[in-house]
Amino acid sequence: MLLAGVAVYLRKRSRPAALACAALAAAVWITSTGVFSDALLRPLEYAYGTPAAPAGDVIVVLGGGVYDAAGAFSAGELLAPASLARLSAAALLQKKTGLPVIVSGGPVFSSLAEADAAGAYLEERGVPAGAIIKEKISRDTAENAAFTRKVCLERGYKKIMLLTSAYHMPRAVFLFKRAGFEAIVPFPVSRATIKGEKIFHRDLTPGNYAAAARAMNEYLGLLFYRLVSLGGEKR
Repeated sequence: MLLAGVAVYLRKRSRPAALACAALAAAVWITSTGVFSDALLRPLEYAYGTPAAPAGDVIVVLGGGVYDAAGAFSAGELLAPASLARLSAAALLQKKTGLPVIVSGGPVFSSLAEADAAGAYLEERGVPAGAIIKEKISRDTAENAAFTRKVCLERGYKKIMLLTSAYHMPRAVFLFKRAGFEAIVPFPVSRATIKGEKIFHRDLTPGNYAAAARAMNEYLGLLFYRLVSLGGEKR
């Protein structure tokens, strides 16, 4: 609104400056709408479908953030929303399949390792402690893949069910394949978009930068790692 106001103020003083401010105001508005963020997220979230009959040797769950919450009553209070959604699905999937679960994630933006909070939450949800394997070193998705690969090689796991947020799945699959995994069953959860969803007025109002930022982070991450991989092949 401020940029639009400046554009109106400058319309008689400097037409080029007024047009520039108007264009910037329009760009800021459009890129922060739900329509724009959904258009970015949807290709990521529907790149892989949820398997009807999931099967594998182990479930691999990627961390999505934790909090240093003092005096927490439950482990769920320590989990960021993305982690909570992933682990809730993982607990149910483990009960349905009886498979062991690798929770991957070290201390990133807190002193608490994501795998510790994730393991505690799974136990609260009824997953046996003996079925939970904690990978507590990794700090990003590339390291999730590399260190989980070591765990799987040590334990003889060949076919993994990879569980993470739907928008994060394309980058996760790419990096896990690059780490050496050949048999991957993607298990995307927590989609925020719906195909063919009706557009309401709220979808055209600004303020939805967080969703667009998540999508851009994934696209830029995919681009970066593809370029890195391409550079490695050339060498």
